[in-house]
Amino acid sequence: MIACFHPEPVVVDSEGRRHEGVDAIQRLYRFQFSLAADGRCDLRSLVGYDGRGMVESLFQGTLGRDGTVIKALGAEVFEFADERIKEIHDHHRIVD
Repeated sequence: MIACFHPEPVVVDSEGRRHEGVDAIQRLYRFQFSLAADGRCDLRSLVGYDGRGMVESLFQGTLGRDGTVIKALGAEVFEFADERIKEIHDHHRIVD
């Protein structure tokens, strides 16, 4: 997945925190998947044009610490540069 990113990427998570650089994004994804190792995203829609894009998805996963199943619905907004992901803004929220 990291190979898809620009050399100077930014991810803004659903809490508004900025993660800048490849190392920071690797740590973010490693942490997120350590919480729900079976996590997956089911894509609902995808659009893109002129260096920008948006994906709507439903994330589902089981929390390893107590077995709780979580679901988060939302969108990720992308900006591309040099045919790679330059910036992602995550807008997922937990749903019942």
